[in-house]
Amino acid sequence: MSTLRLPVFTPSAAKLWAKLSVEDKTAILENVFCIQCKAETTMFNASGKAEKGSLILNGQCAVCLSSVGRFVEADWFVK
Repeated sequence: MSTLRLPVFTPSAAKLWAKLSVEDKTAILENVFCIQCKAETTMFNASGKAEKGSLILNGQCAVCLSSVGRFVEADWFVK
């Protein structure tokens, strides 16, 4: 049995993440491209940091456990 961790964020990244809807959060984590699998996958064991108003997520591919990342542009947080 594996344990799923919730995303871990720096304080500034947590503020950005909190601005997103549940639907947006789900879409971001479930639509990540894995270079190893060469396919779209789900990210788990994610961590995130903020840079210049954007969010950078790093985690693992749900299929092969390789490292994956996702860049969420600052535009997502201006609504």
